[in-house]
Amino acid sequence: MKSKVVANQWLFVDESGKPEVYSSKGENLVTKGFASNFLVLAAVRSENQLELQQQVTEFRLSLLKDKKLTTIFSSAYTLDTFHAQTDYFEVKKKFYSFITTLKVKVDVLVVEKLLCYEPLKRSPGKMYGVMAGQLIKNLCHQVQSTEIIFSRKDSKLKLRQELEVEVEKVRLDYLQNHPQLNANLTLHYHHNPHYTHGGLQIADYIAHAVYQVFERDNRECYELVKPVIGKIQDICNKKYFTRSNPL
Repeated sequence: MKSKVVANQWLFVDESGKPEVYSSKGENLVTKGFASNFLVLAAVRSENQLELQQQVTEFRLSLLKDKKLTTIFSSAYTLDTFHAQTDYFEVKKKFYSFITTLKVKVDVLVVEKLLCYEPLKRSPGKMYGVMAGQLIKNLCHQVQSTEIIFSRKDSKLKLRQELEVEVEKVRLDYLQNHPQLNANLTLHYHHNPHYTHGGLQIADYIAHAVYQVFERDNRECYELVKPVIGKIQDICNKKYFTRSNPL
């Protein structure tokens, strides 16, 4: 039986940790403890972004009606969107469990920043772009049309263009070295704030969970969402973790 050929997919990308290594004065922020050791990028793939958005929205509304949860919410807390860094742990546990029920595919890239090549350490934008390219390079060549949505706060056209250029360099190099892959595909890049789509909020949660393992040796969130993560690539240490070889 032939596998179903997917016509369209949406790929949501978010990160945990920052790509910075050096300050403007040339100080190593990582070794001084002012910047993270790791950058973690997560990609969440969906064949039906409208359904995914509806599912996340309905789940969020269900939590707002949960009397056990609302009694712990402070007056300043609003669950407008899911954000792993600021949500109550009780909310995080429920959202992680919910994520494992969704029809999504999840891939993660982990970057140990001090092991990167010097040009990447000197340029946060280049590091982010190159590593985002490494994450998505083999995720879009079995599908006719892919919409790639980056979770980006900045709206500067130059920064968006620089990111796309770096991602495309990696993807096209990968395609050139794998001629059997479909080159006649359609790709579109988007740069949206985290709150605009549930797919980005899921990517945020996944990146956060894996980041906690590598940066803080805290597996609590990761264990909750582990079943849905297909692959984790620790790129600088050349390690791969899958469901059969878990982290």
